[in-house]
Amino acid sequence: MKIKVDKLKSVTGIRTELNFSLTKEEIGDTTVLNLSSKPLVFQGVLENYDRTIKVTGEITCFLQGLCDRCGEETEYEVKAEFSEAFTNLPEKIREGEGDQSLSHFFEGDEIDLLPYVEQSVFLAMPMKVLCKEECMGLCPQCGQNLNIKKCSCDNTPIDPRLAVLGDLFKEVD
Repeated sequence: MKIKVDKLKSVTGIRTELNFSLTKEEIGDTTVLNLSSKPLVFQGVLENYDRTIKVTGEITCFLQGLCDRCGEETEYEVKAEFSEAFTNLPEKIREGEGDQSLSHFFEGDEIDLLPYVEQSVFLAMPMKVLCKEECMGLCPQCGQNLNIKKCSCDNTPIDPRLAVLGDLFKEVD
């Protein structure tokens, strides 16, 4: 996911659009994202501000994972905002809080966006992955996937403070 910046890095104020679509096969094994068969799409802009190249845009991709309720394999969409600054001049690296830098250093005529795209996607991933919004999950008693088939388990919630009273009604053998 390398972009050529040979002309862009030397002309201050230049702006160009950056749009690309990459499949899982084109990215290869270099990514840690569990991409589905649908392509990763980036739509954005490259701008040169005083020898600092700012890359902004939006990433749209589809990932594969397990549903957090039922455990079934599912595909879900992730949209992430992207904004990173790059420079090839060490004196232009601006420091942020702690050890964080606001600009990233690059050498040559290419910038590898893959690590920064991965980071943006990871930060935009949902906390819970669901196969569908109305997923019923698994039965806590028998483990049956309730989306496929109902089970006959008694899943009536019992107040733990009153659970001892249930013992009074058990049959004596």
